[in-house]
Amino acid sequence: MKKITKPEHTEHALYYEQYIKDVPDDISVLDQLKNNARLLEKQLLNLTESQLTVPYAPEKWCIKDVLQHLIDCERIFAYRALRFARKDREPLPFFDENAFAKAACAKDIPLKKLLKEYKTNRAATIALFNNMNAATLKRAGMASNFTMSVRACAWIICGHELHHWKVMKERYPGMS
Repeated sequence: MKKITKPEHTEHALYYEQYIKDVPDDISVLDQLKNNARLLEKQLLNLTESQLTVPYAPEKWCIKDVLQHLIDCERIFAYRALRFARKDREPLPFFDENAFAKAACAKDIPLKKLLKEYKTNRAATIALFNNMNAATLKRAGMASNFTMSVRACAWIICGHELHHWKVMKERYPGMS
């Protein structure tokens, strides 16, 4: 799998450093995305419907909400990467993750359907980044009023998922 070098601090908003720092440097970010998908699917298939749909605290998301959030964010960052890779200079807006989660109604979607969407989306993301050359990966644009490179999008997708994986293991019963 293609090796996408880690983005510089100038290639993304400081906020995203919390995600990027969690991505291992010794494996391709695309291989890590593949590994994440296998682990996540295996873990979620072992949970009951109650474990998937009950939040760990009031006003928090359930596991299905988190999965839908991962899908939505991956799509958004892959879209940003595509726009920047194609030299689109139009600034891209912020998105409200809580509004997205509420509108998605993920707890009502069967897990197998969510996982199919997740895996299909992941395959498309990997194919998108795997077909880009080094120069394209360094292209950048504006998102949420900050400069963001194409390669930063790949690392953010991966690190964001690792962040939520860690939270799920710490706070949701049945996650290990």
